[in-house]
Amino acid sequence: MAKFKPEDIPDLHRKVAIVTGGNRGMGFHIVQQLASHGAKVYLAARSEASAREAIQRIEAEKPELQGKDRVVYLKLDLSTLQSAQDSANEYLRLEQRLDIIVHNAGIMNHPYAKTADGLEDSMGIKYVECLLYGTSRQPESDVRVVIVSSSIHSRAPAAGKFATLDEINDPLAPPSSQDGIVARYARYARSKLANILYAKQLQKEFDASSSTALAISLHPGGVATETVLDDQESVPFLGPVLKFLVAKLAKSPLDGALVALHAATSPDVRKNSATYGGAYIGSLAKVTPASADGQSDDLAKKLWEVTEQISTEILSE
Repeated sequence: MAKFKPEDIPDLHRKVAIVTGGNRGMGFHIVQQLASHGAKVYLAARSEASAREAIQRIEAEKPELQGKDRVVYLKLDLSTLQSAQDSANEYLRLEQRLDIIVHNAGIMNHPYAKTADGLEDSMGIKYVECLLYGTSRQPESDVRVVIVSSSIHSRAPAAGKFATLDEINDPLAPPSSQDGIVARYARYARSKLANILYAKQLQKEFDASSSTALAISLHPGGVATETVLDDQESVPFLGPVLKFLVAKLAKSPLDGALVALHAATSPDVRKNSATYGGAYIGSLAKVTPASADGQSDDLAKKLWEVTEQISTEILSE
């Protein structure tokens, strides 16, 4: 398959999208490309100032978007389920349809911490919020939920380690080393495995309700985003060297974004929906086998059920 390019994105007029983490890195380019091809895009972020700055940059680089309100800020604070639910309610107040969701927000390689809801924060931010969004099913719609994961999911603890709240909050290391690099990446890998399992189970839910919507997870490849480059600086002694090498050798944020844009917009994906629905896509925009745990129907269902239970309990308090 030839490399997917911006000019391969079809006309998206009359479509509405939400992109989380759209104020920088890959998310910025995903927002910009969706809007440039006609979609109305809600840039969902916690910081209004950074979101407004990103929108100004998008419009400065794409003057044809100026004055058209094609990119709109949506406040989305994923630190609590209630605030994420409030954002979803605000979106429903503003719009009657939702064609594309790209879940791109996330954090990596950080000290162990919990959200205000008491969830280990890489799980709370990357996964739980996904359940708060539904997609509208209208005639002739092409609804897609695209979730950015990573090949590092294969390094998650066996069997996921998120079947209960205690497992979700497990720092995956004793207290003396829970902030070490090994534990940090184990938690990051666990959250990325959860992304894949979520997309897998969400597709089953769509299919069971006779929806034509597609749920897809993906690995964009090694991408030199600001987050990744900043992460290199945390490596003792070698940080500056690693940052230089990643900046030179990794994909640009736009090239990484194109893997997600292919999943979110390509007519080929819709044409081959049976292949792409619930699938994990690799950095070449091709369906790729996930890890053994990432292919597990039982794990996907278990994670879905425990997350629904935890979310219900938190939101009912």
